[in-house]
Amino acid sequence: MNFFRSRQFLNLKYATIAFVILNSIVFSAYFSLESKPGTNDTMVVKIGKASLRVEIADTPQRRSTGLMFRTKLARNEGMLFVFPNEDYLSFWMKNTKIPLSIGYFDQDGILLEIHNMKPNQTTEVYNARSKAIYALEVNQGWFKENGVSIGSVLILEKSVVGR
Repeated sequence: MNFFRSRQFLNLKYATIAFVILNSIVFSAYFSLESKPGTNDTMVVKIGKASLRVEIADTPQRRSTGLMFRTKLARNEGMLFVFPNEDYLSFWMKNTKIPLSIGYFDQDGILLEIHNMKPNQTTEVYNARSKAIYALEVNQGWFKENGVSIGSVLILEKSVVGR
């Protein structure tokens, strides 16, 4: 009897297919959670006289997903990227459909620089010229519309630490 036509082979084949499908579902569910709005921790931050609700991206997975695949961002909302140490940070807009502005902040919460970023492209990288520990992404133009400029101070409602 040919093994490839046997009942044992068919059972093994179906078990393998079921295993692959189940793993795909679990893997997709795990990694899609962090790219959906509202699945990250949030808090209100203040910068100068302006305040906004931010999602916290404090893990490597949350930071790498960021605002990818979002189609909108409410007017006074954003994402605060928190890193474990100050470093020369770099961001790009891969799979990010919304035009954003990014502000880089040092460990004291001082706004060091602002960049306006073009949506859905990977050719431009937005590098911090100084070491930063926080990056704040908001709708493009939010900093200017709210009178937030270089030297403004980021005030967090609770302590956050990058992992």
